[in-house]
Amino acid sequence: MDSRRSEASPPPEAVPEPRPLSEAEKDEVRAFENRRRNRPRPPRVKTQPGRRGTPLTLEPASLLDNVRLRAAFGTADPGFADLMLSELLNAACEGGPSNPPSAQAINQVLAAVTGIGPRDETEAMLATQMVATHFVAMTLLRRLKSVETLQQQDSTGNLATKLLRTYSLQVEALQRYRGKGQQKVTVEHVHVHSGGQAIVGTVQGGGVARKSEEQARAPGAITFEPGTPMRGPDPEREAVPVTGGTREAPL
Repeated sequence: MDSRRSEASPPPEAVPEPRPLSEAEKDEVRAFENRRRNRPRPPRVKTQPGRRGTPLTLEPASLLDNVRLRAAFGTADPGFADLMLSELLNAACEGGPSNPPSAQAINQVLAAVTGIGPRDETEAMLATQMVATHFVAMTLLRRLKSVETLQQQDSTGNLATKLLRTYSLQVEALQRYRGKGQQKVTVEHVHVHSGGQAIVGTVQGGGVARKSEEQARAPGAITFEPGTPMRGPDPEREAVPVTGGTREAPL
C-alpha cells in the first residue's frame, strides 16, 4: 500500500462575473466609438528588410492603405507622400541601415501625423517636423535621467527645452496657417452711459462719463436766468422787460 498521501489540489479560483456597465459608462463607451468612427484611419505599411546595408523596402499593407498614406500627408501625389514618409522615418524613428526601424515604429509615427490631420502639402511638411521634433525631445528627456555629469545634464536639458519650445511654435504656426483668410474682429471695453451713447475703446480719467452726465442734465431749449440783460431792437437802447424779473435792466 502506498504510504504517500495524495494531496488534494486547491480548487480553482472562481472568475468573478463582469460587472454590468452603468449608464454613464455606456455613454462614455459610445462617445469613444463615435470619436473613433469619425477620425481618419492611419495607413499601415509593411517592411521588407534586405541585405545588410541595403535600403529598407516599405509598401502599404493594402490598396486602401496606399490611399490613406497619401491622405495622411494631405496630398494626391505619390511622390510627395514617399518623400514625407522617408523624412519621417529618418527623423522620427530609431534605427539605421544596419538596424532599420520596425514596421510598428513606422506605423506609430504615421498615426501621429494622421492625428494632426494635414490638409495640404504645407501642413504635411509642418506636421512631419512636429512629429520629428517631439520624438527627439522625448528621446533627450529619456536620456536626461541617465546622465552622469552636470555638464551633460545642462547640455541635454537645454537642447530638450529648445526643442519643446520649437514644438510650441510649430503648433502656433499651424494654427495661424489654418486660420488664413479669416477675419477676426475683437471689440473691447464697450461702455454705454446715460443717454444711450456707446463708447468703444479705453476710457481714461472718467472725463467722458462726466461729459455724458452733463449732457443729460442740459436743458433741451435755450433759456436764460431772470434779470439777465438783453439787447433791445431799438437804437435808443431802451430797457427790455424780462419775463419773471422784478426789475428792468438797461442794456
